[in-house]
Amino acid sequence: MSKHIFLVLLFALLICPQSYADQQKCMPIIATYSSWNHQQLPIENIPWNRFTHLALIFALPMPDGSLSTKDIDPLVDLLSKAAHEKGKKLFISIGGAAGYGNTFQQISQSPEKLKQFTQSVANYVQQHQLDGIDIDWEYWTKQVVYQQGGNDPIESKLLITLLAELRKQLPEKVALTTSVFAGYWSGEEYLSEIQNYVDYVVLMSYDFTGSWPASPIKHHADFDTFKKSITFLTDRGFVREKIVVGIPFYGKEFVNGKNKKVIDKSYREVVPLVHSKKQSIDSGKLDNLYYETPKLVTQKSHYILDNSLAGVLFFELTQDLIDSPDSLSLASNRVISADFCESKQ
Repeated sequence: MSKHIFLVLLFALLICPQSYADQQKCMPIIATYSSWNHQQLPIENIPWNRFTHLALIFALPMPDGSLSTKDIDPLVDLLSKAAHEKGKKLFISIGGAAGYGNTFQQISQSPEKLKQFTQSVANYVQQHQLDGIDIDWEYWTKQVVYQQGGNDPIESKLLITLLAELRKQLPEKVALTTSVFAGYWSGEEYLSEIQNYVDYVVLMSYDFTGSWPASPIKHHADFDTFKKSITFLTDRGFVREKIVVGIPFYGKEFVNGKNKKVIDKSYREVVPLVHSKKQSIDSGKLDNLYYETPKLVTQKSHYILDNSLAGVLFFELTQDLIDSPDSLSLASNRVISADFCESKQ
């Protein structure tokens, strides 16, 4: 091969656009919807065509095994009606990052409390015609109390106990998912056996930077970290066909460029700030603020397709700038679309 031909071929390879897989089937697109922030996106303005499932967050487990739903009660029936009219599914997520402490542990260790909890959840599902339940168990004693990373061989199995009992109590047609972290700090607490009882495992692939001393100062969900978090799960026996990967609709501002104080900022807040400085929204950085971008969401969505993962989760919908051409949910939809799903799904 002549040097001239070689250079021509090399140039062609460099400018050739990357080839991506096309969506071939219906995939779950789960949009979380926060009870505390719903005024930012009223029910009548929800873009139902951009997702297949809406997950209302959060109900809370109580130490006696009961279920506290006071935060979601004003919304659940309105959302159930609207979702089903649009051919979508409505979930509720139980737990979350704050507000319940080690309640899941207390419930799972007691057969009586566990029975009370699972029956309470099943009753709520029937009462409000829900299509699914997500368990978001984030509190682990080893990490929170003892400030140690890694697996607790006793406590980590309690999540399996809870999911197994909940699966027994819920009607077969009601889906069950659980949210998990990746990484050596708390990701080791989520055992692959949980897959035996859930339809999907929802990977919270974000919040990898913050205000702890060793945190890097960068975007909390960059593409490299996104890929590593998925590999973390698959290396531990989680199957790709059950992994729904989360995309954050918020960024983090490192005050004074340091990690001592970090403020979360919704994408809805970020966009006007970026435009006011006449910067490209796809830069991903404004001063000390690092955020998710349409370009990055597109890249992540292609990765989900190319690697045969189950689907995508938006966290969370009220933080998106829905009507903007810079919308993050819109960027993902251009790659993974709800149009592949039948109206009754």
